[in-house]
Formats: sequence, C-alpha cells, structure tokens
Amino acid sequence: MSQTQEQLIDLLDSYHPGKIVPEAGQLTSGDPEIAVEWEYLLLAVEGLQEAGVYEQVEAVKKDWQTRQTENAKPGGAVVRTLYRNVMRVAACLLLITVGAAVVKYNTTSSTGIYEKYYSTYDLNMSRDAGTADVMDIAYTTHNWEAVTKLFNVEKGKSNKSYFLAGMADMELKRYDDAIDKFRKIIAANAQGGSATFEDEAEFYLAMSWLAKDNVREAMPLLDKIRTDKSHPYHDVVVRMSSLDLRIVQYKSSK
Repeated sequence: MSQTQEQLIDLLDSYHPGKIVPEAGQLTSGDPEIAVEWEYLLLAVEGLQEAGVYEQVEAVKKDWQTRQTENAKPGGAVVRTLYRNVMRVAACLLLITVGAAVVKYNTTSSTGIYEKYYSTYDLNMSRDAGTADVMDIAYTTHNWEAVTKLFNVEKGKSNKSYFLAGMADMELKRYDDAIDKFRKIIAANAQGGSATFEDEAEFYLAMSWLAKDNVREAMPLLDKIRTDKSHPYHDVVVRMSSLDLRIVQYKSSK
C-alpha cells in the first residue's frame, strides 16, 4: 500500500456524507487514478453506513481506544506496534470493501433505479379520477395505444388526459413524449394556480428522466419530493438508495 493510499484512508476517519475534505483534494490533485480511488473509498464508507455497519465499526474503534489508554506505558513500543498492525488489517478490510464498491459502481445506473421503483399508475387510486370515460377504460385495461389515439383526437385536453397519455407513453417507452406531457401539466398548474395531477406529474417526470439515464434532470424533482413529507410519492423516493443516487450522479458528471 502506498503512502498516499494510507493518507487517504486516514482522512476517512473524519469523513461524513456531504462533508468536504480539503486534504483529500490536495492529495488527489493532478492524479486521476488517486482521485478515482478516493471516490471509491467514499462510496465504500457510505456503503458501510447504509448497511448499518458503520456504527459497529465505530463501537469497536472506541473500545480499542479505551484499551489503548488503559494499557499505555512509557516507551510503549508494543502498543504502537499493535496499533500499526490493527490499522493495516483495517486498511486491508477497507480495500476489500472498496472492491465491492467498484462492483456496485459498475452495476448501478439510472435505468436500474427506474426499473426498481417504477410502477404503473393506478387510476382507481387517483384523487381526481372523476367519472370514468372512454380514456379511463382504455387506461385501466392497459390499452396504451388506444389511450394515445383518444388523447390525440380529444378537444380541450385536461391535465388528467395529459397525465394518462403521458403514462401510456411511459408504458410504451416513449419517454420524450411522456416528459413533454408531464411538463405541460406542471406549466399549466403554475400558470393557472391549480395543482391537478401536480404530484403525479412531478414523480413520473423524474422517473422518465431516470429511464432516459438523465439523473441530472431527475434529481431536483426527487429532492423536492424527498423533503415534502406530505407528497404522495415521498415514501417511494425515501426508499431510493442515497448511495445509488450518489453513484449515478457521479457517473453523469464525468
């Protein structure tokens, strides 16, 4: 293990998600390989935290520090040697975890998150479904092409018809068309002071962006939903792995 790698591992002791570590920037500056390794180390640490292992590691660390204080003696070379050995073992374990993080990094994608959390909208649970009409029937029977055709010939299109047609587009994997319809709902609500199908449009617009592997457009919507506990899709977004989202954000920024 190189001296730089050991220094990076030492810096992880004071790292917390969202915290900037200036020393790491100095070590990784001008060295792309070291910079990538630092990112992998951060992902490994966050993976441990997400799995609930971080607290156990901290408990063991505090116990070891207590024992070190109790056993400390003048000229305690044995204690220092033990400390170095423990840190080497810890570093090896961390590097193994980094290997797992590399695998996770390579297998995590926006489309994977989309496939895991997407579910067809249930019209029967809609707060604004109203009286069933021909488009409702086509939608509930999953006749997506019929929904699209009915939308195209409809006069005086409503937010509901835009939304159902957008959902049909998603089911048919026409994500650009779905994005256009969901955006029109949000724009119409902003202009008219309404909130009809606003929540639904926000969530499925974010999902459409994930389906297109565009996490940059999806994240502001997901963050908005995550912070709004009254949002009907709040619980779904909260279940999305923060680590997975961080990975796909990092990938999209490269």
